[in-house]
Amino acid sequence: MSRLAIHHQAALARTHAEIAAAVSSLHPEQPVSIRSVRRILQEPAPSLLELSADPQKRAASGPGRPSVAESLREQVATTLETEPHLLTSELLRRARDLWAYKGEKTAFYKLVKSVRKPEGLGAEPIVRFEGVAGEYAQFDFGERWMTYSDGKRRKVIVFVGRLKFSRHVHVVVVPDQKAETLVRAVVSCLAVWRCVPLIWVFDNPKTVRTSKIGEPIIIHPYLAGLAAELNAAVLLCTPHQPQQKGSVERGVGWFKNSFLAQRNFLDADDMASQRTQWLEEVNQRRPSDATGVIPAVRLEHERAVLGDRILPFSPATFALRIPLTVLPTGMIHVMGTSYSVDPTKVGAPAIALMRADTVEIVISGKRCTHRRIDWCEIPQRLPEHRREMLGVVHGERKRNSFQRQCLWEVGPNGQLFLERLIHRLGPDSSGWYGPVKRLYALLEEHGDSAIEAAFGTCSAQGRYDVNAVVAALRPSPAMSAGAQP
Repeated sequence: MSRLAIHHQAALARTHAEIAAAVSSLHPEQPVSIRSVRRILQEPAPSLLELSADPQKRAASGPGRPSVAESLREQVATTLETEPHLLTSELLRRARDLWAYKGEKTAFYKLVKSVRKPEGLGAEPIVRFEGVAGEYAQFDFGERWMTYSDGKRRKVIVFVGRLKFSRHVHVVVVPDQKAETLVRAVVSCLAVWRCVPLIWVFDNPKTVRTSKIGEPIIIHPYLAGLAAELNAAVLLCTPHQPQQKGSVERGVGWFKNSFLAQRNFLDADDMASQRTQWLEEVNQRRPSDATGVIPAVRLEHERAVLGDRILPFSPATFALRIPLTVLPTGMIHVMGTSYSVDPTKVGAPAIALMRADTVEIVISGKRCTHRRIDWCEIPQRLPEHRREMLGVVHGERKRNSFQRQCLWEVGPNGQLFLERLIHRLGPDSSGWYGPVKRLYALLEEHGDSAIEAAFGTCSAQGRYDVNAVVAALRPSPAMSAGAQP
């Protein structure tokens, strides 16, 4: 009505100031400025349909021009009736693509907020239930930036496991949120609980679920293998339903807000020490707010129920089982690194048992163990595999090339030494056969570490010949004298 009154006043040839004063006197609770008069006169006068609209709806729309998104109210309401969980961003996309909406995002989001049914008002009720002893374990990652007392700022990533029945919680500080880290953290929680619950509950990260949301669920092979070995089921929360995370989501927030956010730490070691004390307090001495019972007391009942479901390995001995095939080079390739195996097994199926620090390779019942080094460009070759390879390759050139490669693989000092040696010997491609054969014999006699150190000594002296390596391998006179009785 104020807009209509402004247009009526303008028809009487009054100035903007006079119009503002006259309309403000009619509606002192909503005074009109000269600027508003100027803007409203640039718009068409309100139609009869607008004036006859429900006064409550007009009042709810507030002062000023009506929203450009208001014309879509009916479409938005109808869409949300059939798809109540549709994201507002998706509604905006449909409005622009299908309903020819040309306005701004803010106006449309405001409209959707006014139309969308509030959570809990007419919505499907949430069903909560308690798990029986030994039934559910819930797991999740969390992270928080921390500033230590020395001023250094670090991101702290934690993995939280919680038993639904007893509310016993365990927290592991982890370096990342990768799939292997996840399964090893699960094993750490199970080792603390000393039992294996029937069902493991997770959210839907890529380290748990490899298939896309909306497609059939495919569990990551690392987690699927562990669950199958321990006869446990993996249960995923419904996407976009955060309330289904239950106590594990609250557990992550609880640890971050009641521990990380409330304490000061000198460094990572101090945080680990305080975390141990905090876990002892909440698990061993403080009754749970949810059950009124100390979690450790209820955990004993869970262990009794799960008496036949014992973890068959420790976190240190747990191994990922990765199926592989022996390559034509007599090696397997896993986690970015090549490891030697029996060279007579080319093409055979193999299993790599990836532990935290070692790689055990099983082929036809035979086993070999390497020190684990992920993403290393230099192949990892055991001395016995070098000798076996020389026993199965034929031809002088092939044997010499393999010996030269073994010298190259001892490390950077060996690579530099071979580079200088070969260039010093000149363009004759067979000129390095003799020196390489003698150097390989020294490698077999003294081992990788000693020959690598000798190569470094020769490079420091600027000497690149076999005699220099022999001299570098000899014990110093001082060492010899110290060895005398």
